[in-house]
Amino acid sequence: MCAVKLSNNRIKEIIKLHQKKYRDESGLFLAEGEKILEEILNSDINIKEIIALEGFNSEKINYPYIFVDENIMKKITTTSTLCNVLVVAEKKSIDISQIKTKKKIALFDSISDPGNLGTIIRSAAAFGIEGIILYGNCVDLYSPKVIRSCAGNFLKIPVVFIKNIEELNKNFKDYTKISTAIYEKNNISIKETARIEKYIVMFGSEASGLQEELVKIADKNIRLQMENNVESLNLSVSASIIFYELFLNNFI
Repeated sequence: MCAVKLSNNRIKEIIKLHQKKYRDESGLFLAEGEKILEEILNSDINIKEIIALEGFNSEKINYPYIFVDENIMKKITTTSTLCNVLVVAEKKSIDISQIKTKKKIALFDSISDPGNLGTIIRSAAAFGIEGIILYGNCVDLYSPKVIRSCAGNFLKIPVVFIKNIEELNKNFKDYTKISTAIYEKNNISIKETARIEKYIVMFGSEASGLQEELVKIADKNIRLQMENNVESLNLSVSASIIFYELFLNNFI
């Protein structure tokens, strides 16, 4: 494949995609690194550009690419260490109907940390969660840090945004809602979820926990057992543990 030159105007346009505002306006996002490149190449995502560092081994890329030097790559990427390849691609629209066909769904209420969300998607893919709902005011799914933290699992699970309780109830009224709040009401063990055909397990935000409106609609509650001198775990850690325990139910 022959390489083409990246213009100064195009460099500026790519740098704008570091910000959510411009990702929303353009419908484009950035993905950095070889793992996500391979995932996107094997998907139905529409690629706009592949930009590679000079010397990058691009034999497996069956797509026109652009070579840049280290100075340009440092400008257009968001990583602190030098990235060797960057993809500019179109966001994938996931309709809520694609989630409603799934039986094991996780909901995250107002999650704000992109690293947490990326780790959660990675764990969900590993442990059989079939869909993710981002509820309320959540971090941007297409943040470069979210995509990097997914470690090549970005497109393996459908993710939808739901803004309010009315939309959630309308679309998922026949699901058992399972909260992970720290309270003593309708508590069940994680093993008991094996008897539930369709469920949404709901996690609160890093700072405020699960909103009261979500706690109120919960049919059941599960909580992790831990030492009394530990108040709580990081959200992505606790979600990963619960995903793993739910996954073990498949083998009981």
